[in-house]
Amino acid sequence: MTCVMTGGAGFLGLHLVRDRLLRGRHVTVLAHAGGAPGRERIERFLAATGEMGRLPAPLGELLTVIPVDIEQPLLGLPRLEHRRLARIAAEVWHVAASVELNGRDERLRRTNVLGTQHVLRLASLAARGTPLRHVSTAFVAGTRQGHVSEDDVPISGNGSGNGSGDGFENAYERSKHEAEELVREWAERLGRRALILRPGVLVPPGPRTVPELPSHTLSTLYRAASRLPDTGGRTVLRVGADPRARLNLLPVDWAADAMARIASGDRTARVSTVHIVHPDDVPVRTIAAALEDVCPVRIRMTPAMPAEPTAIEGIFYRRITGFLPYLHHRRSFDDSTLRKLAPGLAPPPPIDRTYLRSCFGVHAPAAGAAAKTSA
Repeated sequence: MTCVMTGGAGFLGLHLVRDRLLRGRHVTVLAHAGGAPGRERIERFLAATGEMGRLPAPLGELLTVIPVDIEQPLLGLPRLEHRRLARIAAEVWHVAASVELNGRDERLRRTNVLGTQHVLRLASLAARGTPLRHVSTAFVAGTRQGHVSEDDVPISGNGSGNGSGDGFENAYERSKHEAEELVREWAERLGRRALILRPGVLVPPGPRTVPELPSHTLSTLYRAASRLPDTGGRTVLRVGADPRARLNLLPVDWAADAMARIASGDRTARVSTVHIVHPDDVPVRTIAAALEDVCPVRIRMTPAMPAEPTAIEGIFYRRITGFLPYLHHRRSFDDSTLRKLAPGLAPPPPIDRTYLRSCFGVHAPAAGAAAKTSA
């Protein structure tokens, strides 16, 4: 029997696969066909983290990698191979997703919604007691502010981003919400077990950042700011933001550990939803300051986006369109289920300005020192 996992060679998936391998579990990674070779990426990750030698058995005995396309019926596999995979699944983890905040609705729906439908078809063919672990996002809360419980989800997906409480900030959030609804309907209709995990914004493991990790949300910000046209000095970027806004960021390795612990102890008969979040949110001012430390920019927060942006500001806005609404977020997430199901889990490290500099992928100078541009 094996742990079947989509997205096992991705930013979060690498850490989840490592956990399973170190426990001596066999993992079958369904890697994106046509992308970076999944096995090579996993091998490099284990070597870089120094854990290849800690495996309880040779990697070849613990890991199988199968190229798939989750957007295709049967995941692009021959029917017999698809059925065989379902038969040997001890658990199914659906981690793969498009996390492009600027992505087009059609593209995101193909991966996040249609892809989830196809994974659910595989899970339907597995033995009846086989649990499904679906990785969603805390940002299915959409435009909702204040305290968000695990039962709180927008009632519609108008994508307005107008603070009405029932819409979404971008097409990514809407697609993940639709995927969650598919999982719930599937579990209720077939009487299956499903664990929905909603992480906050995942960031690299601080100073222990591993080279060649897949991109993440903060790396998008860094690329957008570091690749602006050179002005010979610091470029002032006016950005509409609430100076009191905060975001929930947490290290990806801690999130993976929390998810693995919860899944191991999960005995829910049907559907359970868990926020995987940091107990302390990060002020957007801190994120902006860390970005200034590593890029030749100066972020000036304004009550609203400028009516007449400069040419460089226009370039920056287009690159982070999907992220801009998050600069107004002032909300917290209920984490009572996380604390209940993982009582022995140590708290995540604090995420401060120094931590964030390392997340941007460069060795930044001390605050106040001249910043270097790095592409």
